[in-house]
Amino acid sequence: MAEWETATMGQIGNTQDGQAVLLSKGKTATADNELAGCEAGKAIDGKADTYWAGAPYYQWWKLDLQQICPVTQIRIAAGSGGDEETLYFIEYSEDNLNWSAAAEKTEQHGTAGGEERYDVSFDARYIRVTVTYSSAGETAILRDVQVFGHEPAEGSASAADALRKAAQRKFAAVSCDEASGFDETETEEIEAGQKDRVLVGGEAGSYLVYRAVDFTAGGVDQLRGQFGFTNLDKEKRMTLEVRVDALDGEKIGSLVLFKQWKRWSILGGRLSHNDASLLTGVHDVYLVITDAAPEQNLIIHWLAFVRKSPLPAPKPRPQALPAPTGEYNVYFGNLHSHTGFSDGIGVPEYAYDYARYTAGLDFLAITEHSNLYDHYLDWDLSRKWVDIQRTAERKTEDGAFLALFGAETTWYNQFGHMNTYHMDFFINAYETEYNDIPHYYDTLKQYPDSINQWNHPWSCGKRHLDGFDPYDAELDKVMYMLEINTIESKELGGLYYYVMALDKGWHISPVGSQDNHHGQWGTENTLRTGVLAAELTREHFFDAVRHNRVYFTSALHLQVWFRVNGAIMGSRIQRTDMLELEIKALFGADTGSRIVKAEIIGERGHVLHAIEHNGQQMDCRVSLPCDQRYYFVKVYQEDGEFAATSPVWIEEVAGQE
Repeated sequence: MAEWETATMGQIGNTQDGQAVLLSKGKTATADNELAGCEAGKAIDGKADTYWAGAPYYQWWKLDLQQICPVTQIRIAAGSGGDEETLYFIEYSEDNLNWSAAAEKTEQHGTAGGEERYDVSFDARYIRVTVTYSSAGETAILRDVQVFGHEPAEGSASAADALRKAAQRKFAAVSCDEASGFDETETEEIEAGQKDRVLVGGEAGSYLVYRAVDFTAGGVDQLRGQFGFTNLDKEKRMTLEVRVDALDGEKIGSLVLFKQWKRWSILGGRLSHNDASLLTGVHDVYLVITDAAPEQNLIIHWLAFVRKSPLPAPKPRPQALPAPTGEYNVYFGNLHSHTGFSDGIGVPEYAYDYARYTAGLDFLAITEHSNLYDHYLDWDLSRKWVDIQRTAERKTEDGAFLALFGAETTWYNQFGHMNTYHMDFFINAYETEYNDIPHYYDTLKQYPDSINQWNHPWSCGKRHLDGFDPYDAELDKVMYMLEINTIESKELGGLYYYVMALDKGWHISPVGSQDNHHGQWGTENTLRTGVLAAELTREHFFDAVRHNRVYFTSALHLQVWFRVNGAIMGSRIQRTDMLELEIKALFGADTGSRIVKAEIIGERGHVLHAIEHNGQQMDCRVSLPCDQRYYFVKVYQEDGEFAATSPVWIEEVAGQE
């Protein structure tokens, strides 16, 4: 008997006949990512010197047993075999659509380097291992995976038998009971190493019928599916209506679908009706294409009717912290960056360390695209979201470095991108209801403690941010920042969108972000965000953002303090006949640069007053008549790079932030 081919009951645990076999031998393995020479199959080839590897971690490895089998034990040797810690979780599935948790190795459970054994009891065809951490670096490694159990008994359940159309479960689109205008085909695009049966349809009036779908007594409020598009033009949209009990029955949902980042996306659409009984119990469901762009076809892989995770309860906006007795400190960092947890490279802990120790930043925010999290339609199930927060807590050292986190809500229909911070959840535009921008904004307004930022308005097309229209006083209470960029956006010296938003009434600060996708967190360019705070803690940092003590700089280490009538940048003060403006600037490190000019800027970007200078420090005062709604300052170094501050706003009665 080969060493791992069979095992006794005592070795494996509970079995049906006293002996289990090595089910994984000779089977097929695939992976989300494979490094050259470290393909998925090498984790089950029985050789001591081969292994599967993928990078960065949070990659999955999957075994196909080729039939549903009773599984009794899983053995995993992870990592390179040294002292490093590799963490992972194990899932199983009968149909490759619906997955259940089998076991998890955490820092509290398991040993470093050795083989782990998990006694289990379930029926499955597929076993999936997702590596969530490696202390040795960003690469996920599985040296050996062995799955033990029994060959299926005669007449045991098949994957088709297991495919039930019930709430919370996914079911194959091709399992429809009736179709008109849709054809069945196969695709190899969805997942490497497998062929999937899908439905393709395009004309208005085409429909699918799924009979006896169980919404359960708890009811459903969202239709989910994996959708693809034959035409990759995101302007070519399809409208899919959801009706119950008849082709002309009551409509419980309508999804406007279009190509997102890639051809295939998992999208979710809201279901609702005044008659709650239509969202509970058992119904025949009709999916009807009611509007179709020319030369576009909708492809459907699977569908699910679910009750989505509710958003958490709002929290009030914190009270303002007292101003320091002396001058505010200035801290520099980057509020927009990505890692391999979405579409960047590397892993969060390395990004934070790079920003702190290589780039010398005081803070870094990792803001992964919300549509690229795991479980991105259920914020409370995303392990990546939780792990980034845990890493941020671990990497934060008050007074030395703030590891911050947020999420980037990403639209692919030319609306734009937005960062959210100080929120317990993320919002994903793959929930189609959030493609109605007023609905997205209304959601933000429910969270007065949230902090929101408009990202790179120069880069996403003519509809980006809809030109900041219309102004919304309630939204203004949670919108704090807008990115500017002297490298990619040249109009008005990079200030075009900032001035546009200010002129329309928004109380926002300009920020400099690197939007890192290729590493170099803090060294990719000289764009920085400056923050005026009494201390380098999260509490003081977010207090500074909420009170607009924030500015943009492309001049490294250029510290700027700007006051009007004694009120620091970001303040709202009462109108007076004359204003006393104070500009103080200096370099916080020896860069060899000089300050050569400062400009006081008002509405429409007009320069109201210019001050020539030549030195490494500036401290000047100017008196001007009060005839603008806001004033901000632009301070230049000799190579043309500059800092642009938040305004001081002038109001008939001093505003209460």
